[in-house]
Amino acid sequence: MPIASPGQADRSLDKGMKMLKKVVFLLGVLGPVTGLCQGPSMEQVLEKDLALLMQWFPGEYDNQEQVYFQQELEVPEDHRHERTHHIFYKADLPSFGDHVLYVQQYLDDDPDKIYRQRIYALKADHDENAVRLTIHTPKDVKALVNAHLEPKKLEGLTPEDTTTLSGCDVFWKRQSNQFVGYMKEDACTFESRRSGKTIIINDDLVLTESELWISDRARDTDGNRVFGHPTGIPHKNRKARPFSCWIAVKHQEGEGWYFQRGVKLHDQGGRFWVTTDEASPQTVGLKMRNVVWPYGNNQPSLVVYAYNEGSDRAVSYAWSEPTAKRVGLNLRWMQASCSAE
Repeated sequence: MPIASPGQADRSLDKGMKMLKKVVFLLGVLGPVTGLCQGPSMEQVLEKDLALLMQWFPGEYDNQEQVYFQQELEVPEDHRHERTHHIFYKADLPSFGDHVLYVQQYLDDDPDKIYRQRIYALKADHDENAVRLTIHTPKDVKALVNAHLEPKKLEGLTPEDTTTLSGCDVFWKRQSNQFVGYMKEDACTFESRRSGKTIIINDDLVLTESELWISDRARDTDGNRVFGHPTGIPHKNRKARPFSCWIAVKHQEGEGWYFQRGVKLHDQGGRFWVTTDEASPQTVGLKMRNVVWPYGNNQPSLVVYAYNEGSDRAVSYAWSEPTAKRVGLNLRWMQASCSAE
């Protein structure tokens, strides 16, 4: 092996010192940067999940499509789901926390058939590594009917005006592009005033940006089902998109028209009836659906239907793309147009 000359050795030493200085410099610079680039904490992840949950949750949901196609597919009557509608209104109730929803739910497409009103308070639960939803039952539910339309009804409401049941909180965890909700198994119980028995409630849920599936069920201590689907199939509710419509109906006598604007509908089976202002009034209806076929080759469609009073069969309908912002129809004797809000 050749022996390096003194000059070559000096030059090698100089190069080595320069490299060492560069390494020391880079370590000094990158040290703080490495600290800044550390991964997020679980607390930060959970807070972001809570923010997304509160972005998705508010709105209205309906299982019109599930009910319609169960009838079309001739599902046995005792295995069909009832029609449910769910309203989740983002409320300003600081005494319950920073993330609060007013909840109102009704049956059979009838806003007067309210079966549940609640206040939901959501917060990050770092011990459970989930979003905790605490369910508050108002002591005076009648005073809060349609509070989503009249928010003043909620003013001054505090947790002392509600009751809660121990063990009945719902926990939400994000899984991919959805949230899965659950109660602790058999932890939610109450004593039935009617039967005197202890009722055990369990609930499993799935929330996406466009759907909410609910599988709440109850049994007594003898194992008898109190409520919930007999096969465990959830209520598959789809998020409703609100529309504002106008409708014009030609008078039966003369050349005049009855006109009404500001008709509110939603695209998950929302229906509205109008009655004309003539000597022999006509009553006609509009209905909207965002149809997603569970079978066959038909494409999803946004549909608006026209009805005569007393008939469940539409006299006509028109359709467009599911994401359309406007849809209308013209039957010569009736015209209507609906625009997304």
